[in-house]
Amino acid sequence: MQERRGWIRWATGALLLALSLPAIPAAAAATEAVVVQGQNTEAAAAAVTAAGGTVTRTLDLVHGVAAKLSPASAATLDADPALAVTPDRTLHVTGSDFTPSADAPQFASLHTGPDWDPTAGDGVGVALVDTGVTDATGAFGDRLVEGADFSGEGDGIDRYGHGTFMAGLIAGGGGLGVAPGATVVSVKVAGADGSTSLSQVLAGLGWVVDNAEDYDIRVLSLSFGVDAPMPWRADPLSNAVEAAWASGLAVVVSAGNDGAGDVTSPGRDPWVITVGATDTRGTATTKDDTVPDFSGTGRVAKVQKPEVVAPGVDVVSLRAPGSYLDRTYPVARMGRNYFRGTGTSMSTALTAGGAAVLLWGHPEATPDDVKGALVDGADRISKGQRAVNIGAALAEKPDDDWVQKLPSADGSDTEWGPSDHMPWNGTRWSGTRWSGTRWSGTRWSGTRWSATRWSGTRWSGTRWSGTRWSGTRWSATRWSAMEFA
Repeated sequence: MQERRGWIRWATGALLLALSLPAIPAAAAATEAVVVQGQNTEAAAAAVTAAGGTVTRTLDLVHGVAAKLSPASAATLDADPALAVTPDRTLHVTGSDFTPSADAPQFASLHTGPDWDPTAGDGVGVALVDTGVTDATGAFGDRLVEGADFSGEGDGIDRYGHGTFMAGLIAGGGGLGVAPGATVVSVKVAGADGSTSLSQVLAGLGWVVDNAEDYDIRVLSLSFGVDAPMPWRADPLSNAVEAAWASGLAVVVSAGNDGAGDVTSPGRDPWVITVGATDTRGTATTKDDTVPDFSGTGRVAKVQKPEVVAPGVDVVSLRAPGSYLDRTYPVARMGRNYFRGTGTSMSTALTAGGAAVLLWGHPEATPDDVKGALVDGADRISKGQRAVNIGAALAEKPDDDWVQKLPSADGSDTEWGPSDHMPWNGTRWSGTRWSGTRWSGTRWSGTRWSATRWSGTRWSGTRWSGTRWSGTRWSATRWSAMEFA
């Protein structure tokens, strides 16, 4: 409790100190950007207004609002047991140079299997919450939807370059994407400088859940990681991704690039599918795959993270011409259309594409089914990790053990069981391919996210989990059907 309120006391004390110094003009209306949660959105908004604050955005997914409050008012609301106050910290995409070890046949190493074909993913929408998508090469045709833009730029264009790269791995055509028949629904939350905020990300996640049925969204891909010091059960991002999972979305999240003992948020949430990176060492087989030191690992609520790993070293995808990454790392360009990078972001996007392929092959599968099949179908590699094998996952037999029984992030001590967390009670894992029938309209309406207190010290200004952009030239070996022009 003392730690949880530490940031508010620090901010209040800093303001009082500033007011005591005659050389600094008094700021009559100094405010802090915060996220306030209550029993429902209306209650949170009313509390902010009553405290003299301003509501800047509603966040229905977590029963809260983004707001501007004075430090004193924030402290007052935080003392109310019916409310929770979290700093709306700035999050930022960062990049660093990286010297790759070898060329990696990323697609071949996922072993898509005999049932895969170029229509894989048809009928499945994958929501990509990222920096937007720019389709400069026509790699998506009509399979790219500009869903929403919470970045402040308002146009969905990827001026940073990260989202375009991830979209290509998920569903790019021409032998690039894992699920070339899937639709990418782009939700832009970060602008040209790569920065976003907690409230922008929460708003983006809320939009996905609210619009999932309209766009047949069944997979949510999150290639970012936040260094959140609070416990996972007190993390608003855990609240949000669990709400998305309960609504029927398979949530695929990166483990982060901070190495052993550290998995970033929301990848540390035990419910979601968390993905680490592998170095394929230039071969299609997984027998010689290794897990690079940067790939995050950890244990949360008796769940080992990440559940699966996928190629994350020297991964090739779409270039966003003129974007920040394109200008900053010209050595990572491969011809006119392609780019190369390393990190768990890439692994996450490839696995999200794999999840779309599973849902194409098994349209009645639940998120728990998708997670169970990916884990059980994976190949054992170094450090005890499980490398994604899409063909084996498609062939897995349904297993009741796939149903997760875990504590929830709402702070309760109870566990969700099969009847609480699964949209269907009948046949879930059929062998029939997607038939064109729309995704079921069943949604969880009774799941309440209580105003769990956040331990809330500071959110670090952190990054998308995979922005190491290399310049090593691609070898002469042809990779799938893609040509580097």
